[in-house]
This record gives sequence, structure tokens and C-alpha cells, in this order.
Amino acid sequence: MLYKQLQPCDLAQIAVSGQCFRMQAAADGWWRLCAKDRCVYICQTDDCLIFDCEEDTWAFWRQYLDWDTDYQAFLDAIPPTDRFLRAAAAFGSGLRILRQDLWETLITFVISQNNNIPRIRAAVEALCRAWGQPKTDSRGQTYYTFPEKSALAGASLPDLRAAGLGYRDKYIAAIAGSEFDADAVAALPAPQAHEALMQLPGVGKKVAHCVELFGLHDLSAFPVDTWIQKMCDKHYSGHFPVERYPGFAGVIQQYIFFYGRMGEGEN
Repeated sequence: MLYKQLQPCDLAQIAVSGQCFRMQAAADGWWRLCAKDRCVYICQTDDCLIFDCEEDTWAFWRQYLDWDTDYQAFLDAIPPTDRFLRAAAAFGSGLRILRQDLWETLITFVISQNNNIPRIRAAVEALCRAWGQPKTDSRGQTYYTFPEKSALAGASLPDLRAAGLGYRDKYIAAIAGSEFDADAVAALPAPQAHEALMQLPGVGKKVAHCVELFGLHDLSAFPVDTWIQKMCDKHYSGHFPVERYPGFAGVIQQYIFFYGRMGEGEN
């Protein structure tokens, strides 16, 4: 077991924030988190996180949780005059932007469009079971790695449809069979990375911005979906002032999204 202190951080908020789909509650207050080809159990008591893992895997999870970014500074940057945003940030103050694998983020957010979180989770898990590799976690349980691009390229449309992808099956098949190179895109400047993502089947502006925020860790990306637009219409005359939060508007977006999705933003 590894005991680490991190603040602000709330695993329960992160798990339901809609940025990752392989983090689920386990027994006795633990969370089971799978990412790429890794799996870990994490438990939280106040600002102490307990990791059921070996020391040699700690660097991966430290980076994944964006450990070295000062999220308190983002919270402190919200002006007292913006009472809605102050309330949203206080409500979701434990959120952090996970440093996820670009390929995994791309595929999961293509699946996420016009979908709900339980169905997304089920479809992602079905993909992993069908085209990932089985491994054993620290508690002797089997988990499956996220499928490599080459593995999904060999999947048939009927098999992808059977995994619960619905009409998104053709997008996943096309992306897997394309020349897309996640490492090459990750190395591009933000504008070029955006353009490369927008060229992919099934990727529109909102999905591209989600992939940039969660898969490229571009904290300036500000995805706008129906939840965000609803909050912007209600509190910001239809347009959120992203320019007030240079370099971290995406973190602010998460506070608004979480607040609105949990229903508190309606108040």
C-alpha cells in the first residue's frame, strides 16, 4: 500500500464527472481504476489517497491524476463577483483533469456522443473484453487492457455493433483503419492537433475539444455540450468568458459541467 496526500481531490467526484469511463466503485470504499494497460485500487480518507499498488507503478498514477498541477490556484482565480461560478467550483472542488491516453480518450469520446454514462461504460468495457488483453490486478481479479488501434482495425462492423456501439460502430471502424497516429498528433501544437482530430470520422467540434482536454491535457480547451450551453445561456447571456481563465478554462468547464449535470446549477 502507498499512502499519499493530495488536495484538492475527490475521487467520487472524478468518477462521475464524465471524463473517464473505467473508474468504478469497488467494495469498502475503494475505487477500481483501469487506464490503458494498468489497473489500480484507490481509497480516499480526507486528503489521503491509499493506492493498492507497488512503488514501481506509482509514477504512472501520479501523472494520471495530474498530481503536480495546483488546482487550488484555479479555484482561487474565480472572482467573488461570479456567484454562480463560485458555487459551481465549491460544489466540484475535488475535480482534477486526468492525464489520459490519447487513443483511449478518442475512442471513448466518439462512443460518448448522444449517449449516457452507463451505456458508455458498458460499451467501453465490451470493447476491452473483446479486443483488449486479459491481465490480473493486485487482488487477483481479471481486467482487460484498452484495445490497441491494430486490434480494433481487425474488428468487423457486426462485432462492433454487438459491443453496444450503435451507429458509432462505423466511426470506430473507420478511425481504427485510418492513418491516425496518436503519438504524432500528441506532438503537434494545439491548433494543428485540433485540425487533425476534426478530420476523423465521427469527430465534431465538441468531441475534438473533449479529446484535447482529457486526452492531450490542453487545459485551455472548453467543450460545449447541451449542459454547458444551458448554463451559459442562463448565467452568461449565451457565451462563457473563457478569456478570463487563460490556460485553464477547461478546468472551469468541468466545474460548470459537474454542477449543471448534478442538478445544482438549476438553482
